[in-house]
Amino acid sequence: MYCLDTNIVVDILRGDSSLRSKLDEMSEIFDVFITSISLCELYRGAYGHSNPEEKIKILEEFISNFDLLTLEKESCDEFGKVYKNLEKKGSVVKEFDLMIACIVKTNDLVLVTRDKKHFVDTGIKIETW
Repeated sequence: MYCLDTNIVVDILRGDSSLRSKLDEMSEIFDVFITSISLCELYRGAYGHSNPEEKIKILEEFISNFDLLTLEKESCDEFGKVYKNLEKKGSVVKEFDLMIACIVKTNDLVLVTRDKKHFVDTGIKIETW
């Protein structure tokens, strides 16, 4: 099972046909999810566009094909643990990325991203498409 990082969705919505084909292929075999954190980032981008109504319509049509994962208690607990462990190591991961990683980890998913470096030392499985 897979979870799409925000940048994957953005690239698909911008017209990356090879990425869209890969997603379509994988969706036939595996469940694919999006986190509520990514959805927040996607709406932020859509509302910042010169034509937000159109972008929101496109976004909502796209995300209707996926189940949404949220921060549950287990994910929040994992966030606290991982954040403190990274802080002790002197590593910093952006909090949105760490929330996504913790949702992915507690749901035993593989994160599909193009920014692997954003998830270093978070303990999750990652694929770069």
